[in-house]
Amino acid sequence: MPLSKGLLVALGILIVLIMLGQPYLALAHEVPNHGDPELLVGWRTWLHLTIQWIHLLGLPVWFGLTAAPSLLRIAPPLPQLLYGSWALFLVLLATGDYNMEHSAGIPEVPSLLSLPLMRHIPYGVPYTVILGVKLGLFFLTVLFTAVITLLHMRRRFGEATLRRVFLFGGSALGVAIALVASAVLLLHEAADLWPTALHSAGGVLGPEGPPGVSAVDPQGPLPNDFRLLASPEVWRDIGVRWLHLLGFGLWLGGTVTALCFGGVAPRRFLAYTWVALGIQILSGVASMRSWTPFYLPAFIWNLGSLSLLRFGRTYTLFFAVKHALVLVAVILTGGATWAYWRARRQGGSREISLRPFLVVSFLLGLAIAYAMIIVLLIHEGIDHVL
Repeated sequence: MPLSKGLLVALGILIVLIMLGQPYLALAHEVPNHGDPELLVGWRTWLHLTIQWIHLLGLPVWFGLTAAPSLLRIAPPLPQLLYGSWALFLVLLATGDYNMEHSAGIPEVPSLLSLPLMRHIPYGVPYTVILGVKLGLFFLTVLFTAVITLLHMRRRFGEATLRRVFLFGGSALGVAIALVASAVLLLHEAADLWPTALHSAGGVLGPEGPPGVSAVDPQGPLPNDFRLLASPEVWRDIGVRWLHLLGFGLWLGGTVTALCFGGVAPRRFLAYTWVALGIQILSGVASMRSWTPFYLPAFIWNLGSLSLLRFGRTYTLFFAVKHALVLVAVILTGGATWAYWRARRQGGSREISLRPFLVVSFLLGLAIAYAMIIVLLIHEGIDHVL
């Protein structure tokens, strides 16, 4: 079975499993309480993590399907691009529905139809509105793909023209969705922490316990406007998260694209991979200093001090796992680059096989995403403590 068809079958199986698991998903609503330091206990927690992991993978793969072909100078068949897109939309819709109900940053299910109710929840209105913008962009993406699909079926334009329009429009929408998703994550943090300030503004857990840094007067009116997003510091925080999402999307999505469609020049793909990893690493280091919920960044060399704090040891160890996986990806890319240049110096073929490198990189991407989902769950537990 071709890899592209195999991925579509796997995505279909995931959708069926999620749908069949709907009767049990309500039980996972207990997970966000985070009352016990042992967060990673019980099958419900792992079901919750797995669904969020699947949702996290959707945007990077979509972004890769639309942005990577132009950057890698390949021309994948338009029907396969469209088939893959529709499969990803189904996955995002199924997992997003779960996240809306069980993983929102506010105690009520966010809905633009319930804005009056959201006024009684800290940051409920801006969180709901920005999340609505994200959903609007998602449905605009679905509509855009539907138009391209219809035009292709009716053969109104040539495949090459439609492919260029689809790749350009899809990648632009992917960039926009990633930016809005980063703003949603920041407002999620603000709602969890209220009345404590954002982590980048000093709302962190220190040796003396929860901080005294307050975002607003807890006795005053609830913060339910968009003044938080008027701060340059907040937009720097959002920008770092946005770049981190894009870097991961370029890397993992480009790997999936190369695996599915082939025809990628090794030299170009390796250069592309180094750029994507560079964006991911630099934005990740910057994010560690602004997003970490502790008074020290969660690097492994701070484990001794962070182990004295609630969730500190678990959080730092899982972050170390993620960092180790990224390091393996860097070493793997370095090895592939060395093998390519060695083959060229020895007069071998320039078209060395990238498939083993792509398969291992894809598996590393899946593992990195799962480690990050675990970190996010622990991070949310720390926010609730603060």
